[in-house]
Amino acid sequence: MVPSSNGTMPTHFNPLGIDLLSRNLREEMDGRPRVPLGEVKRFMGAGLYALYYKGDLEIYKELKDSDCPIYVGKAAAGNSSYGDSPNLTEPKLFERINDHRRSINEAPNLGASNFDVRYLTLDDIWIVLGERALLRTHSPVLWNTVMTGFGANPPGGGRRNARSVWDSIHPGRQRAANLLCNRSYSRNEMRKLISDGIKISLMPASPQRDHKLSELRNRPVKTIWQEAKGSGGASKPVHVFREEVFLEENSHFGVDTDTINWMSMETPEQESSPTVTLDTVED
Repeated sequence: MVPSSNGTMPTHFNPLGIDLLSRNLREEMDGRPRVPLGEVKRFMGAGLYALYYKGDLEIYKELKDSDCPIYVGKAAAGNSSYGDSPNLTEPKLFERINDHRRSINEAPNLGASNFDVRYLTLDDIWIVLGERALLRTHSPVLWNTVMTGFGANPPGGGRRNARSVWDSIHPGRQRAANLLCNRSYSRNEMRKLISDGIKISLMPASPQRDHKLSELRNRPVKTIWQEAKGSGGASKPVHVFREEVFLEENSHFGVDTDTINWMSMETPEQESSPTVTLDTVED
C-alpha cells in the first residue's frame, strides 16, 4: 500500500464492512416515515420495526418529542432447521407489529394511539445486523433493555415467575395478572432506572455517554425475593429479603401473599443489575 502525501498510511476502505453495512441499514430505517401504530395496514415480508412514544405519561415525557425509539423489534421470514428458503409472501413483520399493538392496548395507561412506528422489510440475512445497529445507536433502547418484559413470550410453568419491569409500570396484561412482584426492583426504583436510561439514550455519542451507560448496566441491585433452590416438581417456598417492599408491591398488584409459602430472610449481597444489559435483546 502506497503511503499518502503526508507520510501516513491511508485508511483501508471496505465497502462491505460491518460498520458501513450497519450504518446503511440504520440510516435507511431512520429515513422511513413514522406511521401511527393504530393505522398500520397488513403487508407481506419480514424485517425490522421501531416504536416511538408520543403520549402524555410523565415517565416518558423526555421521549415524546424525540426521534429515539422506545422499542426495536424484528421478525424473520423463516427459521427452518433444514435451511429451506424463507417464505417472503407471509406477513411476518406485520403480525409481530400487530401482536405488540395488542400488548400495548392491554395496558390501561397505554394505547396504540400513543405510538408511531417505522418499519423496514428486509431479507433475513440483514435483520439481525440492522437490529444491532439501531440498538447500539440509541442505547439503551428502553423497552429492550431497562424495561424488560414487553417483547418476551408468556411465562411458562415449572418455576415461580416474577412480574417484569414492563408489566410493573404498565399492569394490565392478563398473562402477568397472578405473578409476584419483580424480584429486584420496587416501582420507585424502576422509575429512577427508567429516568436515567432515557437521559443516557438522548445523549450524543461520546466517551461520557459510554461511561454513563456502563454505570447503568452495572448498577447494583438488592434482591426482593427469590424462589428457594432445589429439585422436584413441588412448589418451593419463596425467600423474601426485603419484606416491606415485597408486601407493598404485591398488595399494589392485588396478589394475596397469604396464599404463598414465603419466609423472611437476611438480605443477600448486592448484585449487578440483571435487567440493564445490552446483551439481552427482546424481540
